[in-house]
Amino acid sequence: MKNIIRSVSIIFTVILGFHSIPALAQINYATQIQPLFNASCVGCHGGISGVRLNNYNNVMNSVGSQYGRTIVTPGDADGSVLYDKLLPNPQFGSRMPQGGSLSDAQITLVRDWINQGANEVPATSIHRETTPIVAALHQNYPNPFNPSTVIPFSLSDAGFVEIGVYTVSGREVAKLTNRNYAVGEHSVVFDASGLSSGVYVYRLQSEGRTISRTMMLMR
Repeated sequence: MKNIIRSVSIIFTVILGFHSIPALAQINYATQIQPLFNASCVGCHGGISGVRLNNYNNVMNSVGSQYGRTIVTPGDADGSVLYDKLLPNPQFGSRMPQGGSLSDAQITLVRDWINQGANEVPATSIHRETTPIVAALHQNYPNPFNPSTVIPFSLSDAGFVEIGVYTVSGREVAKLTNRNYAVGEHSVVFDASGLSSGVYVYRLQSEGRTISRTMMLMR
């Protein structure tokens, strides 16, 4: 009997312990992340090309040319170029920002923001669970490629889709589609005949959502 009571007591203690753990506070990009970039990074990364950290859209769509991919991978700080460049020994080049570094607390804040989904507006757990992803853009295949590749995407709601291909400096080199699609899996083909080797960005825009990925053309 004593063992039963003890077991029940442990179960209730564990349950109460879980309920006492506070939910991870959502980080506000506008008030917590952008001010860090404004103070330490925008001086070098606020221009019209390359990595731009002067606003949310530019942060999310900038491509690290040495890494060959967008600098933020939502939900994966360790796989994000932005986080890597803030650390003492980045994979490529020197640590950023030049001439100094963010504090450990500031770097942790950026890491947590990315791991929470790199949202522009803080999202509650209810919002994350009930709001469907209208469009998803998948990695092209093959990659690297020559001269053509398939770009797959999917829609959970029917809607208008535009997909374009750009150089890392932002110049559009191809418009692959620009029309309405039904719910489901879809794909478009990109023929890079006539283009030089290098990293290219392909970008999907649908119902106010913009998603970018990178691909490598190798001759």
